[in-house]
Amino acid sequence: MRFFILLGASMLVLMGADEYSDQAWGAGAVGRVASIPYADEAVEDEDVSNFVPLLFYENEHIYLHGLTYGIKLYDIDNLHFSALSRVRFLDIPEVYQNRVQGDTIDYGLRGRYFIQKNQYFDIEIMENNDHNSHLNLTYSSNLAYNDLFLEPSITARLKDEQFNTQYYGLDRETIKADADLSVGIDLKYHIYSNLYFLAGAKATILGANVQKSAVTDEDYAYNVTAGIGILNSKNRPFFDVDEMKPYLRLAHGWATPSNIGEVLAGDTVTDVHNNQLTSIFYGHPVSKTLFNQPIEVYLTPGLVFHHHSHVQESLQEADLAFKCYYTLPIPKVDLRLGLAEGFSYVSRPTYIEAVEMEQKGYYNSKTMLYLDASADLNLGAFDETLDSLWIGTAIQHRSSVFEESSLFGRIKGGSNYNTIYLQWHF
Repeated sequence: MRFFILLGASMLVLMGADEYSDQAWGAGAVGRVASIPYADEAVEDEDVSNFVPLLFYENEHIYLHGLTYGIKLYDIDNLHFSALSRVRFLDIPEVYQNRVQGDTIDYGLRGRYFIQKNQYFDIEIMENNDHNSHLNLTYSSNLAYNDLFLEPSITARLKDEQFNTQYYGLDRETIKADADLSVGIDLKYHIYSNLYFLAGAKATILGANVQKSAVTDEDYAYNVTAGIGILNSKNRPFFDVDEMKPYLRLAHGWATPSNIGEVLAGDTVTDVHNNQLTSIFYGHPVSKTLFNQPIEVYLTPGLVFHHHSHVQESLQEADLAFKCYYTLPIPKVDLRLGLAEGFSYVSRPTYIEAVEMEQKGYYNSKTMLYLDASADLNLGAFDETLDSLWIGTAIQHRSSVFEESSLFGRIKGGSNYNTIYLQWHF
């Protein structure tokens, strides 16, 4: 109850704030602490903590809002329609999370009606991979006090019997349909240039049938988040991309059982099974500066094909990240350093990951954090006609973040590939 009072008070102080657009680009990471509503005499944990990476981007076609991704379909005056997906956390004790891996993606359609420019009402029809459905009715507003940006919201969620049975009954008890009521607030505070403090809080009164379930022992649930983001500076144009060009990067790489520290130190062991990959990435210009420095930022989706070997069938990987490039101030030579962060998903775990997880006693995770560190050279230094072409090397790394993230299976480990590539800016 105290939590609801605090959230209600925070909503009241929003009156009189300026409006702002929630459009943003960049990446962030927050720590998330959530209450555990389930009854479990074997575990005394009342809450569970989590590391959560976030991506932000929006243009006329797509949007990435933290852990909600969408495709804009069409607009009719103040009414906007989109297809969307959103991460939904299963807040169970940490000891169970690797085995259960209950964090999932919900998919659906959203209609958004703008009451005013910064106030809107959403209707979302969502379901998960098991075709369990829920309906969200949400009112939100975007408000600003100088460097503080706020988004309060209130949501009524109507859940069908299958959803309640799977998510709250944990498939052990049938729970009939009911409705939750949530109050939340997300905030950004502009610290300096592209650096922001990110935080949020949400409290939920669980539905009447969930409250009566023997599987749960709480009538409410809450979660709080706090972390940092590297986002667009509010003091610069949103897309400041003069003279930046999009690119295509074609790469080929070789697996190594060495960890990321060993690879960066040059102490790389060759994979005796010679597992290899080929990838293609597209780079979309986002900003020509970062922290007031000439660091170029790109949004870069990519597809990776892992080749067949005698220990592995071929498989596919999809990645989405932000990539930053800094050109070293060396006369007559354009030498760049690059760093990317985002998400990576494989159709099934690669051999090199599966072996490591088996040795450590983990269940595999298809989704992990994606990192890419690169160095490349502009070939225009040798022939002016090749000024748009770069040649380089990169380390492609999938990381599970040292058991800190349920999104990545609450495991420790990952994979590394040493790659060479050609990158063409067009």
